[in-house]
Order: sequence, then structure tokens, then C-alpha cells
Amino acid sequence: MFIRLRLALLVALLSSSFGARANDAKPAATPPADPPAPLKLVVTPDSVRLRGADAVQRILVMGSPQSLGGPTFDYSRKVQYASSNPKVATVTADGVMVPRGNGAANITAKLGKLSVDVPVTVVEFDVPVPISFRNQVVPLFTKLGCNSGGCHGKATGQNSFKLSLFGFDADFDYNAVTKEARGRRIFPAAPESSMLLMKAAGTSPHGGGRRAATDSPEYDVMLRWVLQGTPAGSVTDPNVVRIECFPKNILTQRNVEQQVIVTAFYSDGTSRDVTREAQFKSNEPNIAIPDDHGLIRTFDSPGGTAVMARYMGNVDVCNLTIPLSDAETTQQPSLAKNNYVDEIIQAKWKQLNLTPSPLADDTTFLRRAYIDLIGTLPTPDEVRAFLASSDPKKREQVVDHLLSRGEYADYWATKWGDLLRNKRRGQKENQRGTFAFHAWIRTALATNMPYDVFTRSILAAQGTVDQHPPVIWYRTVRNLTSQTNDTAQLFLGMRINCAQCHHHPYEKWSQDDYYQFQAFFSRLGLKPGESSAEPAIFVKSEGTVRNPANNKIMKPAGLDSPAVEIGEDEDPRQKLVDWMAAPGNPFFARAITNRLWAHFMGRGIVEPVDDMRVTNPPSNPELLDALAADFVKHKFDMKHLIRAIMTSTAYQLSSEPNANNLSDQQNYARAYPRRLIAEVLLDAVNHVVGSQENFQGLPKGTRAIQLPDESVGSYFLDVFGRPSRETPCECERPKEANLAQALHLLNSPDLENKLRAPAGRIAGLVKAKTADAKIVQELYLAVYGRLPRANEMTTVMTYVAGQPDKKSAFEDLLWAMVNSKEFLFNH
Repeated sequence: MFIRLRLALLVALLSSSFGARANDAKPAATPPADPPAPLKLVVTPDSVRLRGADAVQRILVMGSPQSLGGPTFDYSRKVQYASSNPKVATVTADGVMVPRGNGAANITAKLGKLSVDVPVTVVEFDVPVPISFRNQVVPLFTKLGCNSGGCHGKATGQNSFKLSLFGFDADFDYNAVTKEARGRRIFPAAPESSMLLMKAAGTSPHGGGRRAATDSPEYDVMLRWVLQGTPAGSVTDPNVVRIECFPKNILTQRNVEQQVIVTAFYSDGTSRDVTREAQFKSNEPNIAIPDDHGLIRTFDSPGGTAVMARYMGNVDVCNLTIPLSDAETTQQPSLAKNNYVDEIIQAKWKQLNLTPSPLADDTTFLRRAYIDLIGTLPTPDEVRAFLASSDPKKREQVVDHLLSRGEYADYWATKWGDLLRNKRRGQKENQRGTFAFHAWIRTALATNMPYDVFTRSILAAQGTVDQHPPVIWYRTVRNLTSQTNDTAQLFLGMRINCAQCHHHPYEKWSQDDYYQFQAFFSRLGLKPGESSAEPAIFVKSEGTVRNPANNKIMKPAGLDSPAVEIGEDEDPRQKLVDWMAAPGNPFFARAITNRLWAHFMGRGIVEPVDDMRVTNPPSNPELLDALAADFVKHKFDMKHLIRAIMTSTAYQLSSEPNANNLSDQQNYARAYPRRLIAEVLLDAVNHVVGSQENFQGLPKGTRAIQLPDESVGSYFLDVFGRPSRETPCECERPKEANLAQALHLLNSPDLENKLRAPAGRIAGLVKAKTADAKIVQELYLAVYGRLPRANEMTTVMTYVAGQPDKKSAFEDLLWAMVNSKEFLFNH
């Protein structure tokens, strides 16, 4: 009966306070719409030269129904094609130009009264051209998924057949196909009976199923390669040096189709259309999805996305921006532009026809700011004082006040402790170093140490823990691999670990790039300090790193930068930080600004925050560039950057969506609610019930946000997702709720004891004979940072009046509030 009453009260509270949010809204599936009639047609490319019988060229016929600034549409599948000389070239219904013989012709694309011509020349149609294994067959293995990590490209291969991952070693692949297993995969006497072709076509049992029909272009290329005697090609064959997507940037609409052309450029200066061999992937599948041939379908969600194209280890992206249609745009509210952040974001809203939510009220802003900046709930007195103030700059003043409080350093030391993996690892002897590093991080944050100095102090740490506590970072990242990967991911926002073994599949980084970056740590020396758990760091006079693929000694070089010379008496790590902190570095400032933006806004401009790459571009590149430039201009002042974000109108919007921004998940047209992290939630529970936590080995009253590492025992923190600090990735801390968390709050004896404690908040209010209405107000101020609404007050007062024991009734009320979404989320 007791639990039933509590659950009934909980339902009543939830229905009247923090309602459902739209973060998980999914786009509706609507058939593609026909684009409106264009004012004119534009064709790309505007002229074509096809060399050889295998050459094809996809053409795009684009147009806009508006004269300037409006969406552009793809009409390639809507026009009618005609060739002036079909014996020279024809065009398929979807816009692929195919050579038929040597000569010149004109291709006309017609839509109603509009038409556009493309001159085409075909040469060497009758000249047999050997199939290039490297440039034509290997890309097919990638396109068909044969050399992926889940098939023959994995480390052990598949059914005794192994290919290099994503085709990064064409010589290895050639030997595997033509020579391994006594050459049984190729049957020159009857090419169609070659195991390679039979498996691909599904005419022989194949675990991967049919990958290429016998009438497909992919099958035809492989068949002709076998017919030609499986030529290996020559070292002089041209290599792909880059690929380009067209269109590169496009403003379009929802529920339409857009074709992409992928062109490969070769080392001999030639180029060719490789759209049908390229692979495609969308960064935001709820906004747009490409098919295997580069035809992108947009959905109901407005916003932006990048569609990646990958071919022969090269990548490029097509960026799409999809606004709401004008008919759905409501009146834009009048919102202040407090700083450059608002200038850029509001321009994006205008481009997308997004209507932002209104400003959050004072109590919502105050609670949000406290949680985001100091991981602490405001007290009832602090809420009253803020509400009573009529100062128009009171929100800015709150931000400045919170930045100066001790809890700021406590809370952010926890965050940085996670990223820097500061932990004892179950070893008691590690405690001294762990505590020292945590204290150093906290002091650095409290004194607002410039971020470049903070980074240099860690990466270039030398000496012992007594001399310089950041050397403890090297206790965790003890080897070259960890040092390379952690540095790139944490300080540059780059996940380059794939390039350790092969060319990065979604980025331009090669093994040379990886080991050149690793060479900055080549002279790092570790020797035992006062204990084996506390290393002493020194710099050796020499040290090298080799690329295991070619055994070549690598010189230190920043990513996408030339190598640097290191003197015998120099520390290469200092050169690394010099490169990172240089004003023109494209990674360092952007990585931390994106990370801080994600913390305060609920989503990074690049998401995930530590996966910044060409194929994962920012949702608002102008905003990220402006934040990073401002950060550098103010000499890497983290508090300045935080202040710029928190004082913007964008940060202060309500989390209540409107019909216009309901599906927005990347343009910050409303605040995105976030669950309280484990440490903040535990402190918040103790705050509202009026108790203190007792952590073993630490002074009574130590808060969860003050813990030095994850080794301090706490079942609550473990259940609610305290990270184990095994990686530098923020993904270690889960964002989703689970059943164990819900059951713990519903049934925990620990929470029950805190609610009933003689020294707790409820006992104190009842003992002081506080009026019932006043108690309700105090609880709402403590838990939600606001006063109860009229309907809430009526519901609660009715419940309390009907209970024989008022203390138990108020305990029920507080229990229900702690279990509500409004308490568990920062909104």
C-alpha cells in the first residue's frame, strides 16, 4: 500500500512538471516528392571526354525554382535525354553517359520547354585497355564488401581467404587471389568457372551471398580481367591522389533525391567517374541516406548532414542543408544577439527556417547553469535571491559568480580526471600519485591556467610526482601506442588509432602519418621513482620510431604538417605542443571548443566530440571556427570561452520544443535535456534530503564531485554510470538510463534511510513546525529550483492533508520528486 501511494503521487507529479522531450523523435517516411519546375537547367560536367570503351560519366542536371538563394534540385531522373549520334554515346535514364564508338556527339537533356546540351567526345573506343587490378579490381572488392573487417579483410581472413583491409595493400591482394592455394581461385581456361567469379555471383556456395550479378558492371570487370590473363599491372600505373564529390555543398529540401558524382584524380593528371565503385555513408541517417550508387534520399528532418564517399583509401564529402519549407515557418521570436555565438546560430536558424524555443525562465536557467558549471544544485535561498533581483545582467553575473566558486574546480577536475584516466588501478601504492595529479588538475582549473599551458604541462611532463604531478599521466599511457592515441583523441579530437595498422578508412591519415606523430614520444624515458607506481620521466638523447609496414625511420611531424628537426638536447614533446598551440593549428583549439560546447549544449558541433575528421564535418562550421578563433585570441582562456557560451541566448533557450523545432537535433533551436551524471546526481540527492555521504578513507562531507578517482567505493556511483577511466573517450560515461538505476531510486534502503534521517531536511522542517505550504515550497525550491505551480500545490496539499503522519507524507513527496524526470535531468 505504501509503495502504491508513492507511485500514484509520482504519476501525478510527472504529469504536471517535466513533460516528454523530443530528442528521440524520428523522421517520418514520406515518398520522395517531385521537385518544382526550375527556372533554368544547369548540367555538370558541361562537356565530357570519354577515353576507352570502359569509360562512363554520370551527368547531373540541376536547377532551382527560385532566382537567388533558394534550394537546388536534381532533375537528372526527370529530364528526357537524346543523343545527336547514338553511335558515339548514349545516356541511361538516370544520367549515365556510355560510349558507343569514336567521334563527337551532343547530348540534350530536356524538361518541358527547358533544355541543356552537353558536348561529348569519345576516343580510343576500339583500343583494348588492360584492366588494372589496383585501380579497377581492388575497388570492387571494397565496394562489394569483400575486404571489410567482417569478411575477408579481417585479421584472420575468412575460410582461408584473406585480403588486405579495405584494399590498402594491392600487391598482397593480387597474390592472395592469383597465387595462394595453388591458384585455385582463378581458372584461365574457363574464366566464368573461376572460384572468384562463382563466389561473387552466388553460383557457388558463398557465406557472403551473391555480391555481383552476372550481368552487372562489377562482374564484367572481373571477368574481363581474368580473360586478359589477370595482369598484375605495373609500378608505373597511375595512383589515385584524391577524389572529389559533386555537388560539394547543396541547399535542398526534405523528401527529395539528390545524386552525387565522385571523380577520382590520378597521379598522371587524368581523372574518371568512379561513382559506381565508390562507397557512401551518411553521418545523420535520420536526415539523409545514400544508396550504393550515390543517390541521396532526404527525409522529414531539417538540418544538415555530410554524405561520405570513399574510394581507394581517399575520402570526400557532400554537405547537404535541408531547411523546413516556407509554409511551415512560424513567426520568428525576437531573441537578443548577446554575442557572436548568437549571430552565427540565428543566421543558421534563418537559413533552415527553424523557429527556436523561447528563453528559459529564470529558475530553469539558474538550475541549468549551476549543474553545468559547478555540478551543484542551487539552494532555496540562492533561488529566492535570483528571482528577487531585477538587474537585467543578473544571468551574466551568475555565470561570473559560479566561475569563481570552488565547486567549479571540483566538478571540472572530475571531468578532466576521466579524460586523463587518473586512477589507482586497484593498486594501493598508486594512491599518492593519483591524489597528487587530481590536486594539480584542480589547482590548474581554479587558477584558470591557459589551456595550452595545461596541455604542455601534461604532454611534456618530466621528473617525479613530487616535482611535477602530471607525470602520473604517463603511468597510464606507458607505451608509444597509448601516448599517440590518447594525445590525438584527447587534445586534437582525432581517432587515428586505425592508421596504426592500415590507412584510416574514413580519414586521410596513413601509417606514415601515424608513426610520424608517434615519433614525438620516441625519446621519452621512464624509470622507477620512489615506487614503481610513480614513474620518473626523463628525455633521452636519442630514440626512433619505425613504420612497421616498410621499416622506415619516421621523423616527428604533426598531422598534415611537415617533419621537424629535433636537436640532441631537445624534447620532441615540446615541439609537439608548439605545433598544437600555434594559432594556425586546425585541430587543437577546435577540439577543446567543440568539447566544451557539447558539455553545455548537449551535443557537439562535431559529434562524437573526439571524432573530428573530414568525413564527419561540423554541423555549423562557421560557429566552430568562430569559437576556436576567439579562444586563441584570448590566449586559450577556458573561462572566457565558457562565459561566451553560457551568456549566449542560444544557451539560455527553453528545452520545450515547438512544432517547428521538434525534430531538430543539431542546430540548438532549443535546449537538449541531459541526464545528471552519477557524481552530480548523488550530490543532488544528498542536497535535497539533507544528508552527507561517507566515503571510505576521505573526510566526512566529501562530495562525489570531489573524489580523486573512481576507486572510491560507491554502489550508487557505479549503478549510475561512473566511468572506469580505461579510455580517454567521453563515451565511457553512459548517457542512457537503465533498469538498475530506476530500481535503485525506487527501492534503495539507502535513499529510504536518508529520507527518514532525524537530521534530514524533512525532519528539520517538521520539527520546526513549518507550515505545510511552506514545506512544499522549500522542497520544490531544493529539488527543482523553482516554486510549485498552482496545480502541483493543490495535488500535494490534498495528498498531505489525507495522511495521518505528515512527516511520512512529506517523505513520500520528496521520494516522488527525486524519482521524477525534472529532477533527474538538466533541462
